[in-house]
Amino acid sequence: MLVTKEVTSLGKAFLVLEVLASADGPLTLLEMAHELGLPKPTVHRILQELVELGYVSRVEKGVYQITPKLRRLASGSLEDRLTELAAPLLRELHELTGETVNLGILRGTHVRYLSVLESTHPLRRIVEPSSTDPFYSTSLGRAITSQLTDEAWNALIARTRLVARTTETIIDLKQLRKIHQQTQADGYSVEQDQNDVGVTCIGAPLFDGEQIVAAISLSVPTARADTKALQRFIKAVVRTARKISQQLQSQI
Repeated sequence: MLVTKEVTSLGKAFLVLEVLASADGPLTLLEMAHELGLPKPTVHRILQELVELGYVSRVEKGVYQITPKLRRLASGSLEDRLTELAAPLLRELHELTGETVNLGILRGTHVRYLSVLESTHPLRRIVEPSSTDPFYSTSLGRAITSQLTDEAWNALIARTRLVARTTETIIDLKQLRKIHQQTQADGYSVEQDQNDVGVTCIGAPLFDGEQIVAAISLSVPTARADTKALQRFIKAVVRTARKISQQLQSQI
């Protein structure tokens, strides 16, 4: 998700709608404020306006969901298109590596998993589709945001609550900025033990035309990610991401 230096009121409203549209059900005001990294009063004011316009309904006090009126306008078709188009190539990557394969998009300051193909190994990371993780500590999030300019990335990180998920999680802004720039240069991201202890992830972005719209990643127990194996995994992930991007391009 591209974010300008200063998000306007209209921009914030679209961020709120995007989070609600991608949720499996109603969300609380607190959940939305946390995911977006926006103050609760700001999110509440936006929700009140959206309720008046008929795009959001209040299920109960402090709990909201989108209405059919918005669903007709929501871009859920992109998520469906991504999931369907990527499925065969993700299965190939899964069969080739035997490791967990993920497809995710950016929603607010978090990565939302659209598809997860779990490893058949007993030692693996288990993630449920529709679950979320912070963008800054995941290879998926770093890959998806790699196209952001420094200015746009700074605006996104300013809205993000940086919390150490493990003892290895990097939350220092200077180091995170270097990681962002390195991901831009490499075209992929590698994260080790920063989101989950004992798990290494390799992520690469998916392009729809010239814009990054999602990312895929491979989650591997760090014990199975020695130098030789890691290079093999990186090549496989990047190759698969390019194939999916080419498919997206051909569908335009």
